[in-house]
Amino acid sequence: MSFKNELERRCFEIAERALGRGVTILHNKTLQIESALFSEVASFKGPPAKEVDVLVAELLDDPKVVLLVSCKLLLRRAEPAHVQEWCAVVQTMNRYSDGTHYFGLIVSPTGFTSGCEAWATSHNLGIIPPIKGRRLAFNEDTVLRMYERVLVALRARVHLQIDDLRTPPAFFDFVYRLVADFEGHQDAVADTRYLLLPQGWASSFGEMYSKIAGRTVEDLRAVEGATIMTLSGGVGLRFNQARVDCGSGRDITKGTLMIPQCRKNIEMETCTLDFIKSIVVGRSITSAGDFGNYLEVGLDHSFNLGLHQTGFHLISTENPIEQHRL
Repeated sequence: MSFKNELERRCFEIAERALGRGVTILHNKTLQIESALFSEVASFKGPPAKEVDVLVAELLDDPKVVLLVSCKLLLRRAEPAHVQEWCAVVQTMNRYSDGTHYFGLIVSPTGFTSGCEAWATSHNLGIIPPIKGRRLAFNEDTVLRMYERVLVALRARVHLQIDDLRTPPAFFDFVYRLVADFEGHQDAVADTRYLLLPQGWASSFGEMYSKIAGRTVEDLRAVEGATIMTLSGGVGLRFNQARVDCGSGRDITKGTLMIPQCRKNIEMETCTLDFIKSIVVGRSITSAGDFGNYLEVGLDHSFNLGLHQTGFHLISTENPIEQHRL
């Protein structure tokens, strides 16, 4: 599978994770309608640098339900013309579908102008992020979490009932209700120290520790502005002083690799990352403490490993101290 840009790749991976098989991306393709009685076609085209042509996700086989997603990678907010274009595509596909029902969804990380809502509601199109009373800007990661929430909910919803979603603006409202609360979520996350990934949920020290306790250290690395500890079971921890991210997913390990500042013993003598890794890799986490400007975890009741924004420290906790210097 080839992708034109990072947004397209992330949207595809989220759809596969949320829906399983039946997800495809079509580039500059013309999709023939299912009915042989008509010559009309629906063309999915657009400036390659600005949008994913179409992400097609099959939601249900009987009756057949398909979601058509347009992902807009724009420098500014999407305008009514962008929404109107997708309305026409989805409307044409439904008109000549011969039994298949198509729902349309537009994902635009930069948001939408106010005139887009009228087109979306009248043509029953879902839009992410939502248009709200105040001009709230969401970052791309938050918009993609909205997108994943909608896909997961829609997968379950179509197995229960779809007839009520077909009448405008039912599908628009369905999507809106699922993502409207992200405004409060965004505010809450902005003030929290702990974040659970990949969901992006506000978390706590207790929940963070429950995720890492008993897991073994597999790797340590430093990226620009943060240090990362990779643990068994696909779990990771990312520390950048202001925030502690814990969980799984690409957001844990993203960033440009840096050479960390590493220290050992109580005197904080200079050492290398390889030296610290030679001791900690394979050891289990047995305790943890958050000291503000660094996070410290206990390993096998024998060592304390500290994660700082720019590096690591390692101290032996065994006695007598002089006989257990590193």
